[in-house]
Amino acid sequence: MRLGRYVAAEALVLASALAGAAWATRASLHFFSERGRARAGQPRSQGGVGSEASFALLPRGELSSLPSPAVFEEPAGTFLGMSDEMLLERVRSQPILGMKLNKGGATLSFRVDLADGSRAAFKPAQTDLRTIPRKEVAAYRLNRLLGLNAVPPATPRLVSRDEILSHLHPDSVAELPRIRAETVFNPAGRTAGVVMYWVPGIKDSGLDTPEGIHESIQWLTQGQPIPVDKRALAAQLSQLVVFDFLTSNPDRYSGGNIKTSADGSRLLFMDNTMSFFIEPEGNEHTRSILHRTQRFSRQLYQALDRVTVPALERILAQASPDEYQILTPSEIRAVVARRDLVRRHIDGLVASYGPRNVLVFP
Repeated sequence: MRLGRYVAAEALVLASALAGAAWATRASLHFFSERGRARAGQPRSQGGVGSEASFALLPRGELSSLPSPAVFEEPAGTFLGMSDEMLLERVRSQPILGMKLNKGGATLSFRVDLADGSRAAFKPAQTDLRTIPRKEVAAYRLNRLLGLNAVPPATPRLVSRDEILSHLHPDSVAELPRIRAETVFNPAGRTAGVVMYWVPGIKDSGLDTPEGIHESIQWLTQGQPIPVDKRALAAQLSQLVVFDFLTSNPDRYSGGNIKTSADGSRLLFMDNTMSFFIEPEGNEHTRSILHRTQRFSRQLYQALDRVTVPALERILAQASPDEYQILTPSEIRAVVARRDLVRRHIDGLVASYGPRNVLVFP
């Protein structure tokens, strides 16, 4: 199975790093062997319904220009009413005053107190490959490319061993052996992780419970009514279905992983570190959810045109060659291949039910 070989390749490179191999920024920091995975199976042709066929079904309208190659250096929108640029600048540059290990998770993540009084979330490079920090950055930037504002702003940040240990919260001291054992540091004593805006007051949506799944399936099914007070949530859930398929994230319905803002009005696409696998057809879980979904956003459908190899290479480019690679070429090609499958699915629904019944959300 290609997915298994992909994870094995990540593990082999990580083991090499732990054994004290040279810290190659564009290799060990993102835990992959590009040529090895190519041998394991290249993504198939990026065929499917192309832009010409889709355009024949509906007018796309004028698409906005692509974001800057360095999304984290220029304003790219707002998140919960705040400037992305302000939030990113804060989390990547403010001195760290405190670090507290978040409880309840199988992987390492920290709540970070910053010098200006704000907070951030930090996920270090670690031995548990269910968390690969660079993929949280990729999810944020893809979310912006699609015109969404659902992924908390995230950016790479190198944090030293001393910063973690000297600022560790008293409640986390008992976890020190685990932190030492699972955090991957380079020879200079720094871990290459991701730092994100800390969203206060998040709560479970309940959409991943059996009752929530049953109810929400109806919202996105042809011929079923959408309660007026659930329409905004249904629209966001439809966006999440597309987003998770593009990122190949199998973890969304694992339990308590569909969060909302404190007032319940905003669906938050959080916890994206186990994603961006190289299967061009996506994983079985996200594929089944996409195939049962029959109502979509017109703007998001049009925005799929932006998801191309050149565009992804641009928005995932780093400001410095010393920073780790966000996505590999194989991962980028797989995203584009999955985009084709999303368009094919939506175009098929439009042909059957008409655009007014399929593209029901803005």
